[in-house]
Amino acid sequence: MRIATDGYIDLRDGRRVKTPGLYERTVDPLPEGEAVAFLLSHSFPGHRKMVRGLTLADRERLRMAMWADSVSARMSIVDRVWRSLTEEVLPLPDMDEPQLIQILQYKHWAYPVYLDGPSTRIAPPGGLPVAELSDASPVFRLDAMTA
Repeated sequence: MRIATDGYIDLRDGRRVKTPGLYERTVDPLPEGEAVAFLLSHSFPGHRKMVRGLTLADRERLRMAMWADSVSARMSIVDRVWRSLTEEVLPLPDMDEPQLIQILQYKHWAYPVYLDGPSTRIAPPGGLPVAELSDASPVFRLDAMTA
């Protein structure tokens, strides 16, 4: 690295230039509750249900999605995480109204997953307390998983 006479780094130097400062190669993962809430605040194209919990790598990718500069970059990351956690399901042929396929539970919150037209949605947005659940639908516990 060559330093110019004015004290700045000479960028004309053909070798790789690394400016002073801290450089981290990794990001800290989101806390699990925040990662679950962020992921489930989106609706996704296609009909899918959750088959595994979030790993540390998934939570790191979700933090990167939160920091993304554009909506398309954010949704690209979130969609990749969603597809890695879910598998495709077939909807009922006569689906006139949203169909409940699964309830995701994380600690004291439940997130009902519905097939709604061409997409998968969480309704109500933000989930609801577990105490308010009255349906005996299949429950997938996210907090029982270890990352």
